[in-house]
Amino acid sequence: MKVAKSIVSIIISLCIFAGTFAMFAVTTSAADNSLGDANSDAAINSFDALIVVRYCTGQETLTEAEKKAADVDGNGKINSTDALYILHYSVGKIAHFPAGAPVDSGRVEIIGGFWYDPATGQVTNEDGSGLLGFSYDAREGVFYASSNAWQRTFGYTFIYDVAAPVIICWFDTTRIFFEYDNKEWMVQLWKGQYGWVLIGAEIGLYYRDFDDPLMDENGVNYYKCADDEMLIKMSMSLYRNNNLLFSRGQQYSWWLTGFVPGALTGWGTQPTATDDLALDATLNFTDTEMMLAFIEGLENVSKIEHNATYSSRDFEFVKGENYHVNLAKNSVTFTWQ
Repeated sequence: MKVAKSIVSIIISLCIFAGTFAMFAVTTSAADNSLGDANSDAAINSFDALIVVRYCTGQETLTEAEKKAADVDGNGKINSTDALYILHYSVGKIAHFPAGAPVDSGRVEIIGGFWYDPATGQVTNEDGSGLLGFSYDAREGVFYASSNAWQRTFGYTFIYDVAAPVIICWFDTTRIFFEYDNKEWMVQLWKGQYGWVLIGAEIGLYYRDFDDPLMDENGVNYYKCADDEMLIKMSMSLYRNNNLLFSRGQQYSWWLTGFVPGALTGWGTQPTATDDLALDATLNFTDTEMMLAFIEGLENVSKIEHNATYSSRDFEFVKGENYHVNLAKNSVTFTWQ
């Protein structure tokens, strides 16, 4: 009975959270692996096929659990055949892998295709789309955007942040713009109050072609969410007054998020409340050129905006103080507060 109540509580909390975010276009905790789950996100989809391809070409490393999950044909080798099997499974061309069933017997179906894994504490569904785009990690107590969240199809425009207070989302945000590969890129950061009961943070990766004509009514460009082949590794931790609220492990993503129960002073309606939150993050870029372009954009940041009050405060990233570079890994680690 206690377990049943816990599961019901998780589902109710997830529904409340997903409802709060339903109007936004704004990817997942590590887990023990089902067969085919090569990226440890408790879902089997095209992301897993991509990881296998990158592993085969030496661009990715896998844990022992991930290697076992990636060998879906059971021949003891990981190659493009495994990636193809995973891709076919993700689009419904096959119902199971040669090496066995795609779903661990330890998982329990709760309702409507959602599964609870007692080993990992995750509540999610098979295709990674989540409930209205969100899933839950019961072990870490963190809500997060699912890898195949429906929001990905809508991209980003400035109006989303302007409208957010209507659904009780008050946050700080900063946009980092840079040019790379004949595109304009944007990494956007958010931290603050999400609904009445959740505190969280987000990192989004977006791009647009320079000749893209799409603009909103204010002349602001729409940005597309990064495509599968554009994903970069991200990780982050969110602190409140130097106390860790949660961490999200390194993973390929276009939108890394985390949300935990809590409330800021005045629910974050004033910038002084969101000042309590500090986001530590690391981004690993595809190559040195992209990393250097991002650093240039990072150093051009001059403010943090607060969407509820339409106000901003001065802020800058300074190398050696609140951001550091690892040339060997093409990564940038920074603190944003």
